[in-house]
Amino acid sequence: MRLVASEARIDAWAAGEEALAHGDWASAKASFESILTEAPEEPRALDGLSIALSMLPDTRSARETRERAYVAHRQRGDARGAAAAAIFVALGYRIWQANDAAAEGWLARAERCLDGIGPCSERGALEVELAKRSREPAVAESHARRALELARELGDPDLEIAALSQVGVALVRSGQWEEGMALLDEAMAVAMGGEATGTVVICDTCCQTLVACEQIADLRRATEWCRVVVDFSDRRRFTPMHGWCRAIYAGVLASTGEWERAERELLDSLRWYEQGLRGMGDRVIPLARLAELRLRQGRPEEAARLLEGYEEQPQALVPVVRLRLLRGELGASADLIERRLDALGPDVPEVAALLELLVDVRLAEGELDAAEVVAERLDELATALRRDNLRALALLAAARVGLARDDAGAVSKLEAAAELFMLLDMPFEEGVACLELAQAFAGDRPGLAVEEARRSLSLFERLGAARKADEAAALLRSLGAQGRTAVRAETLTRREQEVLALVAEGLTNAEIAARLVISDKTAGHHVSHILRKLGLRNRAEAAAYALRQAAGPASEAP
Repeated sequence: MRLVASEARIDAWAAGEEALAHGDWASAKASFESILTEAPEEPRALDGLSIALSMLPDTRSARETRERAYVAHRQRGDARGAAAAAIFVALGYRIWQANDAAAEGWLARAERCLDGIGPCSERGALEVELAKRSREPAVAESHARRALELARELGDPDLEIAALSQVGVALVRSGQWEEGMALLDEAMAVAMGGEATGTVVICDTCCQTLVACEQIADLRRATEWCRVVVDFSDRRRFTPMHGWCRAIYAGVLASTGEWERAERELLDSLRWYEQGLRGMGDRVIPLARLAELRLRQGRPEEAARLLEGYEEQPQALVPVVRLRLLRGELGASADLIERRLDALGPDVPEVAALLELLVDVRLAEGELDAAEVVAERLDELATALRRDNLRALALLAAARVGLARDDAGAVSKLEAAAELFMLLDMPFEEGVACLELAQAFAGDRPGLAVEEARRSLSLFERLGAARKADEAAALLRSLGAQGRTAVRAETLTRREQEVLALVAEGLTNAEIAARLVISDKTAGHHVSHILRKLGLRNRAEAAAYALRQAAGPASEAP
């Protein structure tokens, strides 16, 4: 009987490890729990279970399970296993509970476990965690470099990418952006290329890289790595992002037009916060980014609901003010932005979005001189940081000020902005620039106006930006040109119309299936039939179409 149990445990262990490697957290959890049914304090099973729980996420259970693992390792005399468990628990207290005192205590315990033990991966992991906790970049770099030396001495690729990314982050924090990002690029290459195997360290490397990209407004690098991450996710069947990084990942996806995937990541990020994540900011970050996405989609009422109760939060300032601009309710928006700019300082890349927004607010107020000063500040920032995405935003802002002043050079700036947005793969901003070009050309160059309006309409419809698409279509009608080919909803069956309405709400096939009490496969067939019948390419276009239908015949082409 014992032999059967042992063989079953070996099989369950292999299945759990395989599930972890492929990001199948639920299967990993089930496998390790089956081992613990027979051997409740098996430390390696507790280790594996804690990883699966942390990714599901069930962060409280993950921490408590790893605390049990620590005790079990100690009882078996496994100092290295106990140290690894203590480091994991310290990380959990730091990130999930924002409890620095408890984290410090567990790190001290990990160090105690390693007393008298020579070079080992656990020692390197401790140095990595100390680097993450260090407030001074030079101290963080010193810890990370010690971990890197250990990783190369031991030939441990997982430890190497963890250490590389921390050295990179420390250099970025100290202002050595190029050198720091080069190390993060190297770490990502190892993480995404298959040399590293630890799912936790792969996820952490992705998070560190995208956070660093956002800190220095390096959209190009973030976009390129996001494409690699998307491919990795499809191959490995999991997204290598923790909850607190998914909002950043989603922001990059939204910028490059991957709105459907961006929405999924934001909803997953919110799910992490609902599970009790406390350490890395607040759920206002994914909420604010989802609100910004809703505004781009032309769904301001939903954006307003998302922002309820968070209007005073600094992280929500951009979508809150954009909503006010849309409603024509500026209030003290300019003062709020200026206060936030003062708090951040002049050279922080984060101020770019605020400066762009402040230009629009000043223009809405009729304060052209003030708007011009802000546009110049944005241009100076773009030049100092050498970021093409900021340069494109600066050109757009300057063009808007120029158009308000009837400046003949404004159109050339708009054209340059549209071209740069296209090269950067920023389709929404490209569409906005094209639409403003069409409006500028409408008076005396109607042929060019039609071309630019059609270009913007195509971009907005592909994205699912319903209100902007309607603006472009209305401009085309005013110019005597046909914008859309009207498609009638009557071609859909009653069930397909129900499914289309749910697609417009942002529901997945599984959620549609649950709502209509049908199978996932049937829901998928309905969505495919809808896209084919309406001549649409994706769910975003279907959602935009449904919203136009709900708005009535005014949005149809003549």
